[in-house]
Amino acid sequence: MRRCDRVRKVRAALASAVAMLALTTGCTVHGQPMPQRPDLGALDIGGYSLDPLHEPAVDNEKYGRVMESIRLGEVMADPAEADSTLTFPMSGFTAVPLPTPAKAGAYLAAPVRPVLEKWGMLAGFAVGRADKDIERTPVVGAARLLTVLVLRFPASTAAQRAAEEIDSVDASVSPENVSVTIPEYPAAHGHWRPTVPTIAVSLAHESFVVTLLGGHTAADLTALTTLARKAFDAQLPRLRGFALTPREQLAALPLDRDGMVARMVPKAPGRWPFPAVAFGTEQENAGWKSAPQASGVVYGTHATLLYRGIGKPNPPELMAFNGLEALMRFPNVAAARTSFAKAQDRVDKDGRRSVPGPTGVPDVTCAKEPDGLTALPFNYSCTVWYGRYVAVLFGRDLHDFQQRVAAQYGLLVNSERGT
Repeated sequence: MRRCDRVRKVRAALASAVAMLALTTGCTVHGQPMPQRPDLGALDIGGYSLDPLHEPAVDNEKYGRVMESIRLGEVMADPAEADSTLTFPMSGFTAVPLPTPAKAGAYLAAPVRPVLEKWGMLAGFAVGRADKDIERTPVVGAARLLTVLVLRFPASTAAQRAAEEIDSVDASVSPENVSVTIPEYPAAHGHWRPTVPTIAVSLAHESFVVTLLGGHTAADLTALTTLARKAFDAQLPRLRGFALTPREQLAALPLDRDGMVARMVPKAPGRWPFPAVAFGTEQENAGWKSAPQASGVVYGTHATLLYRGIGKPNPPELMAFNGLEALMRFPNVAAARTSFAKAQDRVDKDGRRSVPGPTGVPDVTCAKEPDGLTALPFNYSCTVWYGRYVAVLFGRDLHDFQQRVAAQYGLLVNSERGT
């Protein structure tokens, strides 16, 4: 199997698995339902623990850059604010932190990475959308596209120089590129190729650089510059409210927002999932061929909406990730139950087959993936509900996986009991 086919199949399966939780709808449920208080003694959890992990004390700027990037997610604009038709994700993972020049380089031309390193990029975040569902790699001209990147630098002067050089280095990749201007933003640096319906524009704002990567269905410069102008209109006001973490304090940023990561069963007993961002990138092309994934992080309320798509019903208020696995916290028990019910309804779709959940877990639905998807890093998936929380887990060995699922349920119960 070609690597690109493998990436696409994994991306599609993971997107479907998370979507069955995050993109839920349902009828209104009245009253204030309360979770059960089960006896956890009969659960088969193997070597796993029912006690939440304790957040480790660390002093590591690498982790701090990831956490600062996650914080940036709370002030990102949605591309749909610039063009209301942009409601479809451009990959299985729509909103992603970019903590290093290497990660940001997956969204930009390869020669731009040294520019980010030169001017000391500290953190970043990216959000991308398209106007149609793109199953495979986006084809230039086949859809309207926009990726918004916000990159943080140590100071405004560094951001200004970085914005200039990002544009000049990117433009130099092709001799056909010519400069473009955004009249409402004269400090912006942009370029395009007159025969290609794409545009790239970078603008320094205080210590940030906002970089836009837009695509249209025709080589229409007016449409492209209008898209850029509207994206800046949406993004810049949000940045004015962002409280920068001083560089010397990045390493001290807490790893776990609201105890979400601590409520997730670890991949191995006692092992804390430290924050990281990984990419399965087929080639560097403005992020349009990337499958980014953040792990060991918690998306805040706004970043969670960006991840799901703003306007979707029944949104969770927080989402935590440990590798491919996710934990969602909803505003109330009824909303979590609605999400879980939707997951149950989807189990037998897309060729998946129901399998028994672990004994003693009352609210769980599990499935075996189709045998033909050999590219997947898992064979089984389970969705667990308790109280305001819904978790999705993946595994290969059924027995160990069922023990992990049982442990996840017990963790949620104990976390709510305050033990």
